[in-house]
Amino acid sequence: MSHRHLRRLLAAPTIVALALTFLVAAGVRPTAAAQAPTGPRQAAIESVTAGDFADVYDPGAGESQPWYINDHTFIRDDSGTWHLFGITHAEPADPQNEVEFAHATAPSLHGPWTKHAPALTVDSSYGESHLWAPDVVHVGSTYYMFYAGGGDPTSSEINLATSTDLYTWTRLPSGPLFNEGYEARDPMVARVDHQWVMYYTATSAPSGGNHVVAYRTSDDLIHWSDRGIAFSDPSTGTAAGNTESPYVVEHDGTWYLFIGPRPGYVGTDVFASADPFQFTSDNLVGHLPAHAAEVVQDTDGSTWVSSAGWSRGGVWLARLHWTLRPYVGDHLYALAPDHSGVWAWSASGTVWSQIGGPATALYAGGAGLFATDPTDGSLHEYLGSPNAWTTVSDSGAEFAVDSTSLYRLSPDRSAVYQRSGNGTEWTRIGGPAEHIYAGGAGLVATSPTTGEISRYDGTPGSWTAIGGPGSTYAVTDDHVYGLSRDGRTVSEWAASGSGAGSWTVVGGAATALYGGGAGLFATSPANGGIYQYTGQPGVWKALTESGGAYADGYAVNGARLYRLAAGSSSVDVYNGLYDQWTTVGGPGAAIAASG
Repeated sequence: MSHRHLRRLLAAPTIVALALTFLVAAGVRPTAAAQAPTGPRQAAIESVTAGDFADVYDPGAGESQPWYINDHTFIRDDSGTWHLFGITHAEPADPQNEVEFAHATAPSLHGPWTKHAPALTVDSSYGESHLWAPDVVHVGSTYYMFYAGGGDPTSSEINLATSTDLYTWTRLPSGPLFNEGYEARDPMVARVDHQWVMYYTATSAPSGGNHVVAYRTSDDLIHWSDRGIAFSDPSTGTAAGNTESPYVVEHDGTWYLFIGPRPGYVGTDVFASADPFQFTSDNLVGHLPAHAAEVVQDTDGSTWVSSAGWSRGGVWLARLHWTLRPYVGDHLYALAPDHSGVWAWSASGTVWSQIGGPATALYAGGAGLFATDPTDGSLHEYLGSPNAWTTVSDSGAEFAVDSTSLYRLSPDRSAVYQRSGNGTEWTRIGGPAEHIYAGGAGLVATSPTTGEISRYDGTPGSWTAIGGPGSTYAVTDDHVYGLSRDGRTVSEWAASGSGAGSWTVVGGAATALYGGGAGLFATSPANGGIYQYTGQPGVWKALTESGGAYADGYAVNGARLYRLAAGSSSVDVYNGLYDQWTTVGGPGAAIAASG
């Protein structure tokens, strides 16, 4: 499927260049009620993760003020040119006055993108009050653009415009395809077996109710059945909810539903099902740091997921991964201020529960949560129930955790070990090291004599020198990042793709680096603020007011950034909007996150 769209965006962020440098359709006929196809579908359900997001298109470039793109769609024409359509408006966010669709083209999915005149502008005579969430499919010589036209929110318009060249669009003369509430919108159209299926967000009743993902079926893209419900959330309300931007895709015999924002603005949950018409909340298989996520397949067969929104500075892309392992979810942990206990956040409000006793340090990742004993330095693994821990190792100088493994640096730093399975057995995999760092891009270690950094190749004793020296490093899903010894530059090392095996300067002075599935973040020595790397060298996005709230530490997992507020034991979660953090309470001498 080559058509993929983007959803509602964020209010204008501050984009900062940190100066850094490191060493290293067939017959037309009405259809009846929505019918689900029959037949077996499901193979193995896989967990869904994303690599590092990079900002690939900024609609405000060259403009007198910042612009955003929100819900969007990608499609590639017959000549090989990529087209992007989406909600757009000048910052700050003004959703009720989003009255045109952005249009940009590029020779590659990753750009460079060229901005064009709006593809469509609002037509009040057609009953439209705004233009939201386009989705484009290509059948024969015709492109079909489905979108939300607004109007009465209890009976919102879902409209259709067609084109033969992707530049000139004509609305369906007969009017809206259908009307529905409350504020039905964000249509996404896919081919499922013998029929077309449109998924969209709505509520259980026109006046409001449970937030749902509804669907309708069609044989011709013009006439649509009565609605069915593919997903129902227990939350209730009107207008925007947590079932926005539905996107459904099949992979290896299993269907996956992407919806959000959940729980914050930049958050998308992924649910799996054997049936593309029935998803349930108990089958969560992923959580991505994305807003208005779209899935798109590139010409080389690779699969990508997008993110956009108010204040996001444009459209972002990350490699999408399906992995044959259970989804363990996102978890946040903290040490009590006096180190007397380990606590876990419930992921709801400010509710925390104690899960363990005294500890010196916490280590967390996809492989689990681990804590060191303050009496002898031994390492213990949390087994998932309060106060249920097991010893996995004697003391170590350092420990590191990635998505699948646990690593230990011996107390005298003479050897690096990897845990063998789930017990207490360890395998020596390397020699002397000063420090170890782990993440999706692998395990790296620094030499105690030269400071040079090497990456573990996966076979005991086999390491590849990749550069150095530096003062500290961070590992994300796709890259290794290093801060120079003088703290004046940050550089990036790629494990694969363009520039693989070499270092690129991506930013300026920083105090500390924090990496994980949600990306790379750095603190500024100038104002103490936290910045997110956009994937474009020299371009970083400020997440806090300059000189504003400082933090005593940060933690990153696959979907979120957390901070330990300075001078307090309070923990905050970043919501994805500039300087918007949610306090979740908790005891905090230190924090760690997994998932």
